Amino acid sequence: SALLPRRIWMVMHYLEDVELLPPYRSLLEETVFLIQSGILPRSVLVSTARVFEGLALGAAVGVPLGLSMARAARLECLLDPWVTFFRFTPALALLPLYALWFGLGELSKILLIATAVAVVTLLGAYQGARDVPRVYLEAARSLGASKGLILRKIVWPAALPQIFSSLRIALGLAWVTVIVAELIKASMPSLGYLLALAGAYPRVPT
Repeated sequence: SALLPRRIWMVMHYLEDVELLPPYRSLLEETVFLIQSGILPRSVLVSTARVFEGLALGAAVGVPLGLSMARAARLECLLDPWVTFFRFTPALALLPLYALWFGLGELSKILLIATAVAVVTLLGAYQGARDVPRVYLEAARSLGASKGLILRKIVWPAALPQIFSSLRIALGLAWVTVIVAELIKASMPSLGYLLALAGAYPRVPT
């Protein structure tokens, strides 16, 4: 029900007779203030723009590379170590490197998000292209189809479901990464700055 979040908050507020969280009313008042002052809407807009810029850039790089890796063994051998590195390295660990390489401005934030997105979409496109039945490819080659035609008419349509699934996952990952990215020279307006500010100056009962 609509009252469930409030009840959970109140239970946590007085858990074992210790005030762990501010009162629910204070939470609502602060939310209203952030909205009316324009701080929260502007922060949401700025962070959303960064998410979709990084998503577009990452997908534009990841999808073609994934399709190419699936069809070219040499390219796969060349890129596989880098894909593995970025796949298992958290964005927080890459944060100082991107700040050093690309500066403290907008570019480093967008590229950090794009990197996370590119890895996910690359793997999705790669798996989708690898799952194409070989009989389809061999039949197309026997009929004289070029590599470009096979890619457009067979590989690309077959890989689309995996690509869309990876984009959905990448969108969620982009929202996580944007909070980390906005810690690079955190400034208003941004959701990352609001979270950093709340963490630095917690307003909890004492």
